[in-house]
Amino acid sequence: MDRYLKFIFLFLVIASCRRSDNADSIAPGQDFDSYLAEQVTGQNIPALSVLMFKGSEIKYEKYLGVADKTTNVPLSDAHVFLLASISKTVTATALMQLFEQGKFKLDDKINDYLPFAVKIPGHATPVSFRMLLTHTSAIADGKALDDQYYYNRDSPVPLADFLKDYLTPAGKYYNAKDNFYDFEPGTMQEYSNEGSALIAVLVESISGMDFPTYCKQNIFAPLGMNNTYWKLADVPVKNLVRPYDGNQAIDHYTFTDYPNGGLRTSVRDMFRFLSAYGNEGIFNGTQILKAATVHEMLKQQIPSIDPTTGLHWFIMNSSRNIWGHDGGEQGVATIMGVNPDTKVGVLIFTNQGNADLDNLLTAAYDHAEKL
Repeated sequence: MDRYLKFIFLFLVIASCRRSDNADSIAPGQDFDSYLAEQVTGQNIPALSVLMFKGSEIKYEKYLGVADKTTNVPLSDAHVFLLASISKTVTATALMQLFEQGKFKLDDKINDYLPFAVKIPGHATPVSFRMLLTHTSAIADGKALDDQYYYNRDSPVPLADFLKDYLTPAGKYYNAKDNFYDFEPGTMQEYSNEGSALIAVLVESISGMDFPTYCKQNIFAPLGMNNTYWKLADVPVKNLVRPYDGNQAIDHYTFTDYPNGGLRTSVRDMFRFLSAYGNEGIFNGTQILKAATVHEMLKQQIPSIDPTTGLHWFIMNSSRNIWGHDGGEQGVATIMGVNPDTKVGVLIFTNQGNADLDNLLTAAYDHAEKL
């Protein structure tokens, strides 16, 4: 399945999962550890990290399997997984920090801040920051993305250069039909990885810093996320978790539009980030966002179009008020969510591209509430 079709398939699955409040499949009286072991075996997951927390306190964590089946190194808290689309929550956080500084307003036109102009073919309505954050921009994930994977190295293509070539008529990757949807921006929703990558270009343009450096200085370092990386070259090789699709091992890879899915981190690092969203932007005294900003991001933004959508966050389970995100890529399945009322949250990272984690998130959240 090529990248373009895979993203469409994954979004349909993810959207369906978000709207479902069905009970998980844990058996009556079954303890969570045995349920977790069943999931690992039944879904052929080589490595699985689970962490549950309340507030800033870890209540449960488990590391099952091996980071690489060829070396049989047991999974540990130091190992980092590729997060896939969970990465978008970090990208959005970087942008919203600049929003707090008064650098832009959510309904401003992005073209007033970009080094190049973006126009949706056939429509005069300009794309706004809010449209990018709610996947209503009408920017599509075209087939040009299939050629932007790089194995065992980082992409040599600068992010802004690629998106200029992808979104402007003179660009070598431009395709008016393939790279855009045919609806007026703001009137419909279609999940957009390239819209998310464009958010990072806006962060670079507004802040004057390259995106990985901005995130390290303003998110990762303040939160103590010292095992978190945008660039493959920066990750200690011994910490990498090998991705798998079924039994097929996949080489470590990156892609040019990395801010939409290329973050690598551990569950302990990402716990610090997610915990802050469950506590009005603060983790252990460090504030990465103001409470009002967090409330805005974890709020229905387009209820008439999709009532599960916040600002690059989604309602994962409405009956439990779990807000979060999930991700799927080659050899990767991840999910995380937090209830901002109870401050209870869960993170689940796996290196199995075929894994279905929706029921596991529900079971883990229910278990965490009892701890």
